Amino acid sequence: MNKLLLDIPKKISTSQLTLMMPQAGDGALLHQAIMDGYEDYVQWLNWPEKPPTIEEVEIDCRKHHADFILRECIRYLILDNTTNEILGRCAFPPHQVNWQIPQFGISYFIRQSQRARGFASTAAHMMAIVAFRYLHAKKVDIFCDTENIASTKIPLKLGFSLEYVQRGGWPRKDGQLAKLQTYAVFSEAELPPLTLIDR
Repeated sequence: MNKLLLDIPKKISTSQLTLMMPQAGDGALLHQAIMDGYEDYVQWLNWPEKPPTIEEVEIDCRKHHADFILRECIRYLILDNTTNEILGRCAFPPHQVNWQIPQFGISYFIRQSQRARGFASTAAHMMAIVAFRYLHAKKVDIFCDTENIASTKIPLKLGFSLEYVQRGGWPRKDGQLAKLQTYAVFSEAELPPLTLIDR
């Protein structure tokens, strides 16, 4: 099926979180989430050392809105249902997507002040369900730096299995190649149960 014909929810929720397609006006609040622990994203996600401005994040939100509609990159903001605060962002990055299979890799970040509360696990869980249920995925991956212990716990908690370990992907700040673990799951049935509400 042509990916443009896939019906993907722009907003999807659990009792705890909502994933929402980025749109105009989200830049300032997303920028706050990005700046809350930015040094970690440089270390673990290979982000640029210079943080983006509010205007740059707003421009990105508008581009990401268009990318979502065109299925060039399916990316969601992560919102706390209680406070409506933007906690972070999750996506199927284009370089981790193979529509021919189809296969999707999940990326995510949670602002530093809201970590260790299960938000990243829930968001990754939701993304895996979106991949299987709406994108007809046959495989979903999560890639983690072996030294990012907190992140490696997430795929294991969700029932993903370690497939392989590789050096490369991006260089660390010390110039050494990152050592990446790849975790995979092959059906929604392998995931823990989770009730989703799409809107």
